[in-house]
Amino acid sequence: MHATTFALPALAVRSVPGRGRGVFAAQDIPGGTLVLADPIVLVPKAESHHADACVVGRYVFDWSDDGDVCVVLGLGSLVNHGLPANVSLDSNEEDQTMEFRALRDIAAREELVYDYGHDPEELAAYYGISEPVGSGGTRRTPS
Repeated sequence: MHATTFALPALAVRSVPGRGRGVFAAQDIPGGTLVLADPIVLVPKAESHHADACVVGRYVFDWSDDGDVCVVLGLGSLVNHGLPANVSLDSNEEDQTMEFRALRDIAAREELVYDYGHDPEELAAYYGISEPVGSGGTRRTPS
C-alpha cells in the first residue's frame, strides 16, 4: 500500500426523508472526477455471513470477485441507492480503498447515488427502500 495525496470535491451529509442520511455535492463535480477514496476493512468471504445478521450488513460493499466484502470507513458508506446512478465504485486493492467516481457532471446540492444491484423486492425487504428506484440521482436540497 502506498500513500496517495489528492484533492477531493466538497461534499455534505444530509438527512433524506425515507432514506436515512445521504451524501450531496457541495459544489459542481465534473464527470470523471474521483469523488471519494475511502479506506476499507476487508471482510473475507468466510466471515461475510456474520455481517448479514446485523445492521452492519446494510453498509458492506462487494470487494472482490471471490466473494469478499468490505466496510467502507468514510462518507462512501452513506451513498444511497438510486437510478440512474451518478457515481461508480471501484475496489482499489493496492491502496485498500473504495473509490467513488462521477459518471457524469454532478451539480452542487445533488445527491450522490449508485445502483446497489438488487431487485426492488430485495431493496424493500433488506434495505427498507420503497420509493421508485428511478427517483435517485437528481435529488437536490435547498441552498
